[in-house]
Amino acid sequence: MMLVRNILSIRACSFVCICALFAIFSGVFAVSAADQSAVDEVITLRDLPLLFADDSGVAFSKGVVRTIHAAQTAPQPVLQPERPWEGLRLYVYGSVYFDQATSLYRLWYASANAVLYATSKDGIHWDRPNLGIHSYKGSNQNNIIFHVGSPSVLFDKSEKDPAKRYKMLGSRFKRKDDGKIDDEVTGYYAAYSADGLNWNFYEKNPVLPRHDTVTLSYDPRTGEYLAYHKIHSDWRGYNRRIVYLSRSKDMQNWSEPAIVFAPDETDDSWAKKKPERTEVYNMAVLPHASGFLGFPTIFKVTVVGRPDMAKGQSPTDGPIDVQLVTSVDGEHWVRTTPRMPVIALGKSGSFDAGAILGTTSTSVDVGNETWLFYTALTTTHGGAMPEKKLTIGRAAWRKHGFVSLDAEDRGSVITKPLLLKQSSLFLNADASDGEVRVEIQDLAGKALPGLSFKESVPLNTDSTRHPFSWQGGVEIPVNNPIKISVKLTRAELYSLYVE
Repeated sequence: MMLVRNILSIRACSFVCICALFAIFSGVFAVSAADQSAVDEVITLRDLPLLFADDSGVAFSKGVVRTIHAAQTAPQPVLQPERPWEGLRLYVYGSVYFDQATSLYRLWYASANAVLYATSKDGIHWDRPNLGIHSYKGSNQNNIIFHVGSPSVLFDKSEKDPAKRYKMLGSRFKRKDDGKIDDEVTGYYAAYSADGLNWNFYEKNPVLPRHDTVTLSYDPRTGEYLAYHKIHSDWRGYNRRIVYLSRSKDMQNWSEPAIVFAPDETDDSWAKKKPERTEVYNMAVLPHASGFLGFPTIFKVTVVGRPDMAKGQSPTDGPIDVQLVTSVDGEHWVRTTPRMPVIALGKSGSFDAGAILGTTSTSVDVGNETWLFYTALTTTHGGAMPEKKLTIGRAAWRKHGFVSLDAEDRGSVITKPLLLKQSSLFLNADASDGEVRVEIQDLAGKALPGLSFKESVPLNTDSTRHPFSWQGGVEIPVNNPIKISVKLTRAELYSLYVE
């Protein structure tokens, strides 16, 4: 009997020991899984800034409020029709980039019939080079580079084929002899170029059905090209302009268009009678380190159809301005509060008093500012020529200054895990009436040696490019996930970025 009890005791002990060991290893595996989960959510800081327009890059915040900032617009357009091939209208659904090799800003814009190209040393005064690529009335001395509508150009840094470093998406439209739309020709077309000037259509075109405005963007996390295009669809009791998204890995095969941004009940709250409603004319989309910013042009339709409509006049009328929205994945969009114009209409009689049809699909940083260019109308959307003039304006924010996190007294912000590709990290904040200190933490929230708040060299001024530094001269680790904790005292935080 004693032998049986001893055997049972040994077995019980063995069972307990095994359970204990299992618990220990389970704990290890659980921690490893948690660490792996954190690593999977790491945000890479490389060539895009970490913005604070939403919480896509924020793990914790306290004592701060989010503020939306409107752009400052120039009193005069930066480009207006001057050449015969530009006609009476200029559009900038296109793109703008700064070319470091030439120290020039490059702008792709459009007339009613062609894609045009301009360069500038300062982003304000633009030159139209005679490129000799396409002929206009027997002469190739012009800046025409291609023929699609609503041209959106992407400089693709990830492209391995130099011949396809630049990509374009635009629309084409054709009617048959009977007046019906030719679906085999009409649609959104994809093109590529080695230099941004000499373009070729991809083999498969059109890549998407229908035609209208389109913005080409890029998802740096998935490597997908994003086409935000406008389709007239039945929505909340009206046939309206709304924004659809299609994705592609190769510019040739695109996902089925899906609605991603459309007016809601709040957008329609101003409307008092039929046919008044809100539509979305288009939406430019800019990626940043942890998500996307969207710039939808909000169209308050006041008139639909008119018996005395002049030739070339639109049957729908109303003002259009630009708002700001945010997204983590480029597909699910969140409205910012308040729903205010970030590019507002100008004063009565100005070049942008009536409507803003769209903005560039890219922005440029010029000194301490970030710029977007936009299509400006003197009249509302349905105005008649010649009172209706279309030119290109410039909207300027503080660098990365679309949104800030503000601490009236004391506040703190902790980022989600970040992976830095360089140790040259910069702070963009206004601490002219207070102070900002920064601490580098591990994933558990513990300060790294030499990189604590106490050792941080504080920012006490207004700076868009304040280098992170600590008293001991310790550098931030690269290629190793960290968190950045920011303490604000009467300060505004705009962005974190590397160069």
